[in-house]
Amino acid sequence: MESAEQTNLCLEERVSGSRQARYESMMGTPHNWTDWQKAHFRYVQEEVRGRSPLSAAFTPGEPSLRSRIEPNQYLYRVERIDRLLRNFGTTSGVSVGVSDLNEWISARSAASTATTAAPAIASSSPVTALDELTELFNHGRDGRPTFVACEAEFPGLDRRRNWAEHMCERCGLAHFYQSKDVILALFRYRVQEVLDQTKHLGAAAARFAAPTVIDQEMSNVYFTAPRGIGRGHAVGLSPASGCSHLAAELIHVRIDYSSHHWVAVDTLNRRSLSSTTVASLRDSHLHCIRRVHGLPTYGKGCI
Repeated sequence: MESAEQTNLCLEERVSGSRQARYESMMGTPHNWTDWQKAHFRYVQEEVRGRSPLSAAFTPGEPSLRSRIEPNQYLYRVERIDRLLRNFGTTSGVSVGVSDLNEWISARSAASTATTAAPAIASSSPVTALDELTELFNHGRDGRPTFVACEAEFPGLDRRRNWAEHMCERCGLAHFYQSKDVILALFRYRVQEVLDQTKHLGAAAARFAAPTVIDQEMSNVYFTAPRGIGRGHAVGLSPASGCSHLAAELIHVRIDYSSHHWVAVDTLNRRSLSSTTVASLRDSHLHCIRRVHGLPTYGKGCI
């Protein structure tokens, strides 16, 4: 774990000098790696989760920023919602399970495509309940950047029975592997919706970026990507031959979800990954980055 975390810091090329100086000033003078981890966690709490780093902390010209994102493409986002459903049950008095929520999502989809001849669908209780659940979710979320994947890399995902496992494998979502039931929700929305919701930030503010090691808590599954490729790459938890599992990863400024963003909900139960397994996955991931992007020496000096 420590070796992976230190490697990520060593590899990072997308943090500007000014932002790195701010980060290092908050690290202080750590006596050991445990001290550094604690200081890093404090940095994330204060500089990332409490506000939008893409508009408040990043400076113009930051190497990780992405200024040109096709506005009509769709993005996927996975969220854990166990606590949300418990809170909703407490506040509404309605106990909601996975099957119930999927029915609400179907009702919302039907309401969105209904003709004016059937106005009653749009005001049905499942749709109203999903609106209320979404509002509660938005109210409880913090200001951290949102990690997303591009829909184009996941054709037919909404028709997969095992979409949750597939997304976790492709997007390196090992924090959802906890050997117990974890309820996951899949969200889908257009880039344009991110732009529309953040007009108040001004035209010069950054909305999208490639993730960096200081945009999140320490993780041995996260792997720093080379500066020149314009995106991140999540560590694949089930590597495929030919490195076809290598999914692009972006972050964007926080936005509120709408009830029509819900795609599906499912329960995942996967055993936590061992450190030995993660080490092997990281080795495979590095090989793929070098191969796919023609960077045979990437990582030398850090690994």
